[in-house]
Amino acid sequence: TYSDSQAAIKSIAATTTNSISVSKCRKSLHEMAGHFDICLIWVPGHQDIPGNCIADELARKGTANFLLPDKEDTSMPLATCKLMLHNQSIHKSTLRWQASLVGRVARQTWPKIDKARTVALCNLSRRNCSLVVRSLTGHWLIGTHAHRLNSPYNDFCRSCRDEEEEESPEHFFCSCPALSSRRLRTLGKPFLDDLGGISALSPRKIALFIQLSNWIPF
Repeated sequence: TYSDSQAAIKSIAATTTNSISVSKCRKSLHEMAGHFDICLIWVPGHQDIPGNCIADELARKGTANFLLPDKEDTSMPLATCKLMLHNQSIHKSTLRWQASLVGRVARQTWPKIDKARTVALCNLSRRNCSLVVRSLTGHWLIGTHAHRLNSPYNDFCRSCRDEEEEESPEHFFCSCPALSSRRLRTLGKPFLDDLGGISALSPRKIALFIQLSNWIPF
């Protein structure tokens, strides 16, 4: 028997369980073991393994069917309940964030809750973490933000020296021609269409681009 769920195999192999479903599964396996040789084998999921793809499709179809009368006492595992609540919380929080009227720059550069990206950000040095947070939120002393805080700022871009271009997160990350080679080297493209292009990039790459640009936001 093949399964892509390591948790399920470990639950069946455990010495004790509080799950009715696992207990019933064990009982069925013991009954079948009296007639067949049974071996539980783990296979990796989402790897286009034909049999596993068929099993996934059947499982999806099964969720749309009503439970049989003798299966109505089958309860949902606690881990599944926790996962569903967690996913629903993340979904609602993301919708609320995207609909917010504040944080215009941050909503583009960090449009959703992303645990892996957050961990990567926190793993940066304190200095680099500060660099990335300030630049991704637009809260660094350049252009309009610096002017609003009555701090010194450049009237135009310090890199391309174009007097028509104000220093801004959009100009810095997306369109400054003087930074195109460094943008290509660190971010993968010489120019970005908009700040949304930053949302898929790792904090480490962003920190490196900021350092190479000499626009240190302190």
